[in-house]
Amino acid sequence: MAIPVPTDTYPFVTPQLLRLRHGHFDPNIFTRWQRQGKVEKIRNGLYLDTRFEIRGDVDRFLIANQLYAPSYVSLWSAFRYYNFIPEGVFVTTSVGTRKTKRFTENQRQFWYQQIRPDYFFGYEIVPWRGTSYAIAYPEKALLDMAYLEPLFDSKDWLEELRLDEFELADLIDSKRLETYLQIMASPTVDRRIDLLFTTYAL
Repeated sequence: MAIPVPTDTYPFVTPQLLRLRHGHFDPNIFTRWQRQGKVEKIRNGLYLDTRFEIRGDVDRFLIANQLYAPSYVSLWSAFRYYNFIPEGVFVTTSVGTRKTKRFTENQRQFWYQQIRPDYFFGYEIVPWRGTSYAIAYPEKALLDMAYLEPLFDSKDWLEELRLDEFELADLIDSKRLETYLQIMASPTVDRRIDLLFTTYAL
């Protein structure tokens, strides 16, 4: 009997899932499903159910988390998500513990930057369309940027970001930020965050 594309694991399908459900199966089934337009290959061993329509940034976050794990969305994508910056972001940016890497998948671009394993924290799991995505809390998105971006030392660069002071003041939890700064224990990050707050009079 032909195996149908599972409907209860939306939006992703994997060989491991089919083995759990059906035991042995024809490994060419994913090739056939791709030809039939039922799934889209994201990477080896990970397929997207094409009934799942990619409608916007948050749908791409789902793919980003799965494409190169462990990772969570942060940096520019998180800045746009929280309305810290006015511009759109056309590359989905994430951080993770594996080496820095870029992917282009079906004209969608994904960029991952490496952080230390002990800095891999400060994100939340957000339910979305029957599944969920991982994204940095606003405070951690700022700290990830301060840790990874050398230009964060420049007041001119910070001003050019045109960060929304009202969104920053509304969303940044000072206690959480201080806790995260203590965990990271980085004089460089401390200095850069101080410069950010001075630049935007926060």
